[in-house]
This record gives sequence, structure tokens and C-alpha cells, in this order.
Amino acid sequence: MAKNSYFYYDHDACCFVEVQKNSSRFILRIIATTSAVLILAFVCTIAMDRFIKTPQEVALMDENAALQEQLANVNNRIAIVASELDGIKTVDENLYRSLLQADAIAEDVRSVGVGGTDPFEAFNRFSPATADLLNDTSERISKLERQIGLQSESFRELSKLAEDRKAALLEMPAIVPSEGVIVSGYGMRFHPVLKLTRMHYGIDVAVWMGTPVVATGDGIIKAVGRGNSLGKYVKIEHPKAGYTSVYGHLSKIPGNIRRGVKISRGEVIALSGNTGLSSSPHLHYEVHDKNGRALNPLAFMAPSMTPSEYRKLLEETRRSTVSLD
Repeated sequence: MAKNSYFYYDHDACCFVEVQKNSSRFILRIIATTSAVLILAFVCTIAMDRFIKTPQEVALMDENAALQEQLANVNNRIAIVASELDGIKTVDENLYRSLLQADAIAEDVRSVGVGGTDPFEAFNRFSPATADLLNDTSERISKLERQIGLQSESFRELSKLAEDRKAALLEMPAIVPSEGVIVSGYGMRFHPVLKLTRMHYGIDVAVWMGTPVVATGDGIIKAVGRGNSLGKYVKIEHPKAGYTSVYGHLSKIPGNIRRGVKISRGEVIALSGNTGLSSSPHLHYEVHDKNGRALNPLAFMAPSMTPSEYRKLLEETRRSTVSLD
């Protein structure tokens, strides 16, 4: 057999036939055909893989699209909530904190930013579009949670301030302590007993002996006693309001009125009298600040009067040059 002889199987003759030299074109044709078939098969495989999806792949694609749509809707709802929260923040700053005289929350605290490493780094393994959407949504939710937490803390603070302010208003010594006429006011007055002009640190209310005397604001009994000048007296501390009220020249103090007892505005604490350095039955009433300085009690009664009533009362007390004690 000659070297480099080649054979092919002849299906018609059912035997192997030696390929002659002039059959090289035939061999090339076979190789070309085989290569074309292989290339076509490869292209078809790629096309089927890219353009023809399995049912599982189609389901996953639909699920992914639905999730992205849902995330987009969530982002829209987050934007609405954030807008509402901005409105609450504005009311908090411009109304509540102004009314309650509370310090404003610093803007850098309001921004409640976060630093450090990327908390959503795990999303970077997804496609850029999905990663961006997940990052944006997560950042918005995280910031919203921090803002809500800050606003809740702010409202707790304001609620406590409001309660304290309510208590302070209830403690304010704001009413006339007895049913009578104010005959002498705050200022320099001639003392009818000592026969000299000196500072009169309160007001005198002319009343009949034994007229009920009431607390002018909520508070705690600070002292009950008897002095040379005021005679029988009661002192009430109004701690949240920052004042102390004093009631002098009393005739009788009930047994339940003693140091440390809580008292309410309008509650009877004693009966009027003429004890101490007093020229006639009346009630002497003073208001002191937290440092012990005497203040004009009429200034605290002004809110319960009309402007004309207050001006009239102020003028009448100024015209009086003599006090009853």
C-alpha cells in the first residue's frame, strides 16, 4: 500500500475506496462543510442562550421587574412621608419651640447624617441599575428612621416642657386672695402704727374680720407662724412658677394648713384678722421672686382684668398714701 494513501467509505459500493490525488478538492469540501456545520451550531447555541429563555428564566425576569416596580413605588411613598415629616419639623421649630421658649435643634443634628463605611456595600454585587435602586431606597429609609426618632425625642421634650409650663401657670399667684377692696398698694406708704413713711412691700385688702383667705396659686405651704409685724401669717411656695406668696394679719389658720402641705389655687388657707402691726382688720398680701425680692402683686392680677380695670386699680392704689400696716 502506498504511503500517504487515504480512503473513504463508499456507501453505495459498501467498501473503502482509496482517495486519489485528484480527490483533494473533495476532502477540502468535506472539511469546509463540517466547519460550517460546527460554526452554525455554535451560533445557534449562543442565540438560543441569549434570546430564547427557559420558563424559569422568564419567571425570574418577571419577578425582578415586579420587584423593581415595587421598589420604585416605595421610593415615591418615602418621598411623601419625608415631605410630611418636613412639615412637622417646621411646626416644631416655628410654633411649639417658640411658644414653649425651647432652644432650636441645630441643623447638623436635624440632618442626622451617617459616616464611616458604606452600610449597603452588599448591594454592589447586583447589576448597576438594581444596586443603585436598592442603595437609594435603603438610604432613604435609614434617614427617615433617624429623622422620625429625632422628632419623637423632640416631642417628648416639648411635652415635658408643656407639662411644666402648665404646672407653672397653675402655680402663678394670679388672683386676689380675698373678697374685698384693695385700699393700699405697693410702694412708699405712711405706716399708721409706727407713724413713719416706709416701703410697703405688698397690697392691703380691706375685709371684715374672719373673711376667708385663699391661695392665689397652686403650691406648697412653706411656713406658718406669727411675727411682730405680720402677726399670724402663711407663706406658700410656688416652685415651678418661681414665686412665694405671703398672707399676713390673719385671725385663724386651720390645723391642716402646715409646712409641706400641697395647696391649690382658690383653696382656703386662713381667715382674715387684725394681728401684728395693723390698724384695722384687713389682709396684707405679698409676692416674692425666687431670690426673695418683693414684687408688685398687682402685676400678677393684670391678666384677669381688662386694661381699664387694671389702670383704675393701679391709679387708686397710687393715690393712697397710707397703708393699714
